Amino acid sequence: MRRVRPEELPALLEGGVKVVDVRPADRRKTPLPFPAEWVPLEKIQKGEHGLPKVPLLLVCEKGLISQVAALFLEAEGYEAMSLEGGLEALTKAE
Repeated sequence: MRRVRPEELPALLEGGVKVVDVRPADRRKTPLPFPAEWVPLEKIQKGEHGLPKVPLLLVCEKGLISQVAALFLEAEGYEAMSLEGGLEALTKAE
């Protein structure tokens, strides 16, 4: 599973990577600064996500839930990446 550093994010977004917000509903208080589809980790664990087989960048608050989600998706044959440090790292990088 590839971990993406915050400074790599602009190039990935320009390249058309699909961003997936894997935060649980009660943790979605911070809005994302880019478009993303919301698919909570629970749906990914159960295989009930319906995501296309395209490169995926998974995001959460601190980067831990997204790593777990990426591992589940990789086991299904997806190219899945996790934003290192999550949304917290993005706000610190600004």
